[in-house]
Amino acid sequence: MSFRKSPTLSTKVVRKLRGREIEEYNQIDVSTMSTIFLVEDDQYISRVYERAFRLGGHEVEIMEDGESAWTKLSAMDPLPSAIILDIILPKMSGTDLLAKIDGDRRFDHTPIAVLTNSFNQDLEKKLLAAGADLYLIKIDHEPKDVVAKIEDLIRKIH
Repeated sequence: MSFRKSPTLSTKVVRKLRGREIEEYNQIDVSTMSTIFLVEDDQYISRVYERAFRLGGHEVEIMEDGESAWTKLSAMDPLPSAIILDIILPKMSGTDLLAKIDGDRRFDHTPIAVLTNSFNQDLEKKLLAAGADLYLIKIDHEPKDVVAKIEDLIRKIH
């Protein structure tokens, strides 16, 4: 009997500790990698979350506007493991994009999270009722916490 080890990917992490750079290597099981589809028009924020998800062992697809995101999503095969939307987006709002995703049965088992700066509780209730599985306010959560919440959501829905 032979055992096959899961393929791994080594990622290099460089961090500063007391003014010195420290290199660390993380081993990621490639067979468990998931694709996160992030729709965010702020390039700085998208890079922060892309880095956090990649460090967590995920692939990340980023779109900067709702219209391009819908075009890409509707043609994707396989579907992403999770979709994260901002609300205020150019060309098509996150609310309108959520309605399109929710109306497409292919996405019935794809977790959808809203990641926004809006503290509007009525909007939160509306988006959760419209198909979002999670509503997160950006400044209330560190990127690593968002990664953990999305991973939990993927586990619960898949």
